[in-house]
Amino acid sequence: MSKQNTLTTPSDSGMTEQQFQQLDLKALGLNDKDYAAVLQVSQELDDIDQTRVAEYGKNIATQTSTYTDDLLQLVQSKDLDETGQKLNQVVNAAQQLNSKHLLAEQRKSGFLGSIFSKFKQAKQTFQVQFHNAKEQIDHLIQEIEISQTGLKQRVEMLDKMFAAVQQEQHTLGIYIAAGQLKQQQLAQQISALTVQEQDQHIVQQIYDLNHAANNLEKRVHDLKMLQQSALQTLPMIRIIQSNNLMLVDKFYAIKNITIPAWKNQISLALSLNEQKHSVELADSIDNATNELLRKNAELLHSNSVNTAKANQRAVIDIDTLEHVQNTLIKTVNDVIQIQKEGMEKRVQATEKLKSLQGNLNQLVVETAKPK
Repeated sequence: MSKQNTLTTPSDSGMTEQQFQQLDLKALGLNDKDYAAVLQVSQELDDIDQTRVAEYGKNIATQTSTYTDDLLQLVQSKDLDETGQKLNQVVNAAQQLNSKHLLAEQRKSGFLGSIFSKFKQAKQTFQVQFHNAKEQIDHLIQEIEISQTGLKQRVEMLDKMFAAVQQEQHTLGIYIAAGQLKQQQLAQQISALTVQEQDQHIVQQIYDLNHAANNLEKRVHDLKMLQQSALQTLPMIRIIQSNNLMLVDKFYAIKNITIPAWKNQISLALSLNEQKHSVELADSIDNATNELLRKNAELLHSNSVNTAKANQRAVIDIDTLEHVQNTLIKTVNDVIQIQKEGMEKRVQATEKLKSLQGNLNQLVVETAKPK
């Protein structure tokens, strides 16, 4: 960029602490102590041109991006999938072990003389299944522990990322404040030039300053969007951390409470089944019959209650109608608001076009005057 296309505007000119305090510091996440940092950042816009404005504040998110890349390397979507699959395998292994298998083996026997041998065979089969399942579950638990360690590492990484995003949000506020002060300074310079006697050099200066001011306004607006995005990212990080910690806690509950209790109950079931070897076939049949009757009664009750509930339920719930109506009202209001905002922006654009046309016409008239 040649020197004649560079607008030199020292930061000391018009960049006062009073102007800084008049900004909406709370919305920017700043306070009075940040003035020195804003003043330092404003020096990046001393010699303002298109390239300098376009690159203004571009390196703010570098640290956050570093933590994001580290987090992406640390976590892979398949990790959570594998953890869920392993937990499902644990549940399936537990469900396959059921003391009722002993009863099922007994009902297959039609000979009174073979009842005790059938129970013995069923008991041995159940013991083999128990030990195989126990080994399988212990192995799965060890694999899941690795995944849980990864989840805890992600929580620590997210803490660092949270701090980096907070710093990014604050730094963005400093750059936005410096940009807004620079906009005020450019506006003052343009205003001062417009009251001077107009010649080609002055008109070109006004045009260049206007162009720089427009580019800077767009860049400051982009930084505001980035700051809002950073603000929204903070609760997201905390939610992800909370979810990870809940998964870790749930796993520990399964490992330290559920699985030991399950193993104890199955061990008790094996001991109790030792006592059933002396039970007569008639008692087993009676037990099976009673169990079947109870299940049929429970199933009849469940089916009857569910059928009655289904029959009494309305085709469309009142909550659904209320939700639909509220959504329609919100849709209409949002559309009206968007239309109003669009009209306001077009009015502002029209006024700016009139101003630009006036400036251009003035330039043409001045140019056309005889020398």
